[in-house]
Amino acid sequence: AIGLRLVKDAPWITERRLEIAARYDAAFADLAPALRVPERRPGVRHVFHLYILRAERRDALVKQLHAKDIEAKIHYPVPIHLQKASEVAGLGYKRGDFPITEADSDCVVTLPAHQHLSDAEVGYVIETVRGFYDA
Repeated sequence: AIGLRLVKDAPWITERRLEIAARYDAAFADLAPALRVPERRPGVRHVFHLYILRAERRDALVKQLHAKDIEAKIHYPVPIHLQKASEVAGLGYKRGDFPITEADSDCVVTLPAHQHLSDAEVGYVIETVRGFYDA
């Protein structure tokens, strides 16, 4: 029953997530290189299951967001090739073998972008993130 409801609401959910992502993209574009909005491939429509940024001082940013009751998350803090439980663990990979993946694991942060956020809540996230980097 839940799945049928979500399928029916998928167009609205997708559009709302796209609106939120567009607001974040515009609000953070001038904060590079401290905060980097991911590149978007032309002709590809992203549905923003997650809204992920690359952030300098990521851990301090997340701490600040949590202090302001914003549910920011760090997804994938350990690269897959360094996880003991992964299928590739026995292949002998070590730190330095995948430097881009390792760098991402140290700087990516996920901001709330679900369809239930109000415009005011999105504005609060933007204000808080900008305040962290403008300070």
